[in-house]
Amino acid sequence: MKRTTSGFVALLLLLCACISAHAQGTEWQTLTDEAIFLYRQGLYDRAVVVAKKALQVAEQEVGPDHPDVATSLENMAGLYRKTGREKEAEELGKRAKAIRAIKR
Repeated sequence: MKRTTSGFVALLLLLCACISAHAQGTEWQTLTDEAIFLYRQGLYDRAVVVAKKALQVAEQEVGPDHPDVATSLENMAGLYRKTGREKEAEELGKRAKAIRAIKR
């Protein structure tokens, strides 16, 4: 009985971890979609705030060299270009390109 219970608890913990990981991925996607929506509406300053949050979530959840981080960096670079922040955009673009080169 004790063995069955501990096996059930282990299975339950594994299931919860999988659900949590999926929910975290969904948070990144939701933030990314919101940033794109705000960009399309011309609300660039608000889009930058949301894009920064998406980048933060991606870095925390999947690590600094993941393609989702590169996507977030590219999104922020585009927003920075749109708002005249070319130097910052260039730096983010370089980092995104380096990540993409790693993942080939």
